[in-house]
Amino acid sequence: MDELDRRIITLLEQDGRITHEDIGKQLHISRPTVHQRVAKLEREGILRGYRAIVDWSSTGERVKALIFVKLKCSDYQSAMKRIVSLRLPGVTLQDCHRLAGEWCIMLRVRVCDPRDITILIDEMVKDDAVVETSTTFILDTLMEDGLVQPTL
Repeated sequence: MDELDRRIITLLEQDGRITHEDIGKQLHISRPTVHQRVAKLEREGILRGYRAIVDWSSTGERVKALIFVKLKCSDYQSAMKRIVSLRLPGVTLQDCHRLAGEWCIMLRVRVCDPRDITILIDEMVKDDAVVETSTTFILDTLMEDGLVQPTL
């Protein structure tokens, strides 16, 4: 991977729907060159997919929170998989991170109502591996473009 590949990746990170033609124009290379490089990056697993940027306030899931979880078990991967597999109405689990330090995992969630987090935590603590949780509500988020995205 060279500097040109890195610049292509940066453009795709900024806009996953950018055309190969537009990438070529911005980087002063041909569309077929862009196509070949993107295909190579995909084959090598460097580009693993493309995603949409969602206006979560339009879905009603305006409340964002981080839920920190302490686990006591011998198989953290299984415990994490059980927690991630919980499906509850009004709750979107955005990601789950294993941590080093006081907490074992951190969940980033979106909900319609703060009470939905109570329901999620009530379900999580039914798992014998879950020892303790701590929830932090996200008030707003500074986006890459410099705009502040308020939660409510």
